[in-house]
Amino acid sequence: MINESNPRIAVIGLGVFGMSLVKSLAEDGADVIAVDNNMNHLDEIKGIVEHTICFDATDANQLKSHGITDVDIAVIAIGEHFEPVVLISMELVKAGVKRVYARTNSNTQQEILEKIGVNEVIHPERQVAERMGISLHRRGMKDLLELGDDLSVLEIDAPGSMIDQTLSELNLRKRYGINILTIKRQKGDDSGEKEFHSVGIPDADSKIKSGDRLVLMGHKNDCEKIIDMD
Repeated sequence: MINESNPRIAVIGLGVFGMSLVKSLAEDGADVIAVDNNMNHLDEIKGIVEHTICFDATDANQLKSHGITDVDIAVIAIGEHFEPVVLISMELVKAGVKRVYARTNSNTQQEILEKIGVNEVIHPERQVAERMGISLHRRGMKDLLELGDDLSVLEIDAPGSMIDQTLSELNLRKRYGINILTIKRQKGDDSGEKEFHSVGIPDADSKIKSGDRLVLMGHKNDCEKIIDMD
């Protein structure tokens, strides 16, 4: 059973993606183990991550002896070569690690990993490009988080047609299947810079004001319909 409150997470492979992930997890107070076969990479995060191990993670015996097969979550962040990703994934799935995430660079690789039993396949470059594409093409729209099943958390500028209406009057959940998680409102600032703060969890009587930003959860296509309400 996974320790949901504080899962033990192993990140294998400290390239740009793996290194960034490890640092982010450590800053968030996660129980993280950083694994790489290059000691120079591990030296870079000394003092940031408590547990660092240098070994070849394609060796099944070492995976077990170093306790990597006992973690709650494993992220295989190796991006240069696909073969070690497959080998490590197979061993971790076979060992019973409940959540195995692996990085891939193509749809064919994704199909292979899914057949092995990997829980989620990561396309860092594609996901960054998709988010950038949305923000460039859709002015005022930010893709904050993908939840799976085509669900996303998005932040948008409140359309003009919503101004001075309550959430009850807009009825977005029934009309579009969209949930508004929070409203971000601009702070008064004489400097001319825009600063926003969350007004908390909105209720049916919460009213949209000019300049507000909305944090939405729903299918991307439905969220895009909200933008087109202007």
